Amino acid sequence: MMTQKARDCERTTFEGYHLSLADLKEHPGIDNKYLSNKNIPAYPESVVFNVQKVSHVTGESGLRAIFFNSGFRQPPELAANAQGPFIWWSLAVTSDEIYSAEEHFLTSLFPRRTYAQIYNQPSILEHFTSSKAFQEKSAYGNFRFTFSLKELLWHYGMQFCGDRSPVFRVYETVLYKQKIQYTVVVHPHYINLYDDFPRLPRRQSDDVCGYYKGAMWWRCQAPSEVYMNKLKVNRFRRRVDVSPHYKEQYYVWDHVCIAFHMEPGWVLHVNRNKLFKRVNACEVSYPCLLRPPDTQLSLKEATHILADLKTEMC
Repeated sequence: MMTQKARDCERTTFEGYHLSLADLKEHPGIDNKYLSNKNIPAYPESVVFNVQKVSHVTGESGLRAIFFNSGFRQPPELAANAQGPFIWWSLAVTSDEIYSAEEHFLTSLFPRRTYAQIYNQPSILEHFTSSKAFQEKSAYGNFRFTFSLKELLWHYGMQFCGDRSPVFRVYETVLYKQKIQYTVVVHPHYINLYDDFPRLPRRQSDDVCGYYKGAMWWRCQAPSEVYMNKLKVNRFRRRVDVSPHYKEQYYVWDHVCIAFHMEPGWVLHVNRNKLFKRVNACEVSYPCLLRPPDTQLSLKEATHILADLKTEMC
């Protein structure tokens, strides 16, 4: 366990482990008021999402650098600050994947529901999947690149891994004030820096996340930052309902990041036309974590910048 400051935020890191929410609660060295909140109303715990897409968010300078380089590289200033030799991606959960996860969750509770019970069951996850892990906004910039994980791995494998597939490993769990970040590292087989880190699980299990056939499965344990609703399971009627909670309750939320190992000078090349198809403008969420010289833009400003860049590059 290691505690340090990052972007003016205190964080506690556990290298080589993906510690569950229960593990973190029981850890004697952790003092976190959000994690220890005992008044959290009932909510859908351990919902498994099968996620096929990932996103990388950046500011205007990062956007221009990506198109200038025709691909992704670690910014030199981050390498100088010992941020790790990575380019960072987050899971991009779609509405269809939320719907599928909800169906699996309900089926696990009630394996033998009738057609009428299935038809009359109201949606539940939309009331709880409100953390930044499920939002279009991002704290890291106004420009979001979204790829299927399978496509991104193909580019990475073709350029850096020779005739072998990239390796997935459990890299770390990072606990911030109100966030749990599970990091997966992806690297070529001949890079030995991560030999002491365990391989990422493939088949679904009780682990936090894993990779199987082009998709990440993620067992989300805390889908909200603020709980304003509570879950009620009626086993007799085989139905789950959602009702307002008497008071807002703040809690930690969890998400998964994928860190692609990049050697000095490496650029993960992607055709510019494809880059334009994969990028869109988005709003910046609070707290803004953009690094200088970038500043927060409105959605309208970001959209104009993206349109102007396409004109310049064409």
